[in-house]
Amino acid sequence: MPTLSPRLSFGPLSSMMRAALVAATIALLGGCANMANTPPSNGGLSSNPTDNQRAAQINTELGVGYMNEGHMDVAVEKIKKAIYYDDDFAPAHHAYALMLDRLGEKEKAAREFEKAYSLDPNNSDLDNNYATFLCGQKEYSKAQSLFARAYGDPLYKTPEFALTNSGVCYESEGKPDQAISQFDAALVKQPGYGPALIGKARVYYEQKKYADAANAMKAFEANNRNTPDTLQLAIRIDRATGDQSALANHVLILKGRFPESAAAKWYDSGAK
Repeated sequence: MPTLSPRLSFGPLSSMMRAALVAATIALLGGCANMANTPPSNGGLSSNPTDNQRAAQINTELGVGYMNEGHMDVAVEKIKKAIYYDDDFAPAHHAYALMLDRLGEKEKAAREFEKAYSLDPNNSDLDNNYATFLCGQKEYSKAQSLFARAYGDPLYKTPEFALTNSGVCYESEGKPDQAISQFDAALVKQPGYGPALIGKARVYYEQKKYADAANAMKAFEANNRNTPDTLQLAIRIDRATGDQSALANHVLILKGRFPESAAAKWYDSGAK
């Protein structure tokens, strides 16, 4: 799961759970100017509102691109410029909220999410992303309400994102049965969806349902490529089930493909 990785804290498997969360792509307004258009030449506000709206969109698109590449300083600069051109452009506030969250500015991020909502209250991507943020703040009830709005929207193109994030949020809250139910619902929407299968494997492992965890991991590997984090979980499951052949194979992949990863160092340390 794009992707911006949200920010929950869950204990020993926290990095995997954070990676499971999916921040949806910000849906910019359709029918507006494309990247060939330029903001007002003098860099200031234009007397033509359409020019200012165009400049806001372009700078938001640039900011999101820089954010996804990890260039947060430039991303923030572009988003601030977008808001300067048009403070009523909801995608700019949505993007700024995600940036502030990533930078650890939680109170400011919350304000920007609320601003985005006031401007665009019927946006399922925003529902998903704000719910992910709220789950990180342990506002579970409000988060689940927004996740439900997202995956319940018949026009939402990626309901498996919100369903999986909802499952991870239930997992964070200590409700494993609800988490599994949401992961299964995501798999109905998108069979073989990796984050949902890894979520199932992780929850079953924590419940000591090791055979179920192993089956979920096999289903994941049939449709998805392993990462260091998924291999770490696979190794834990293999140790729990006593499957020495699978264990040797997963260790070989981890050491061969990701020798410098934190998961490889974890394995070399002998940690469980």
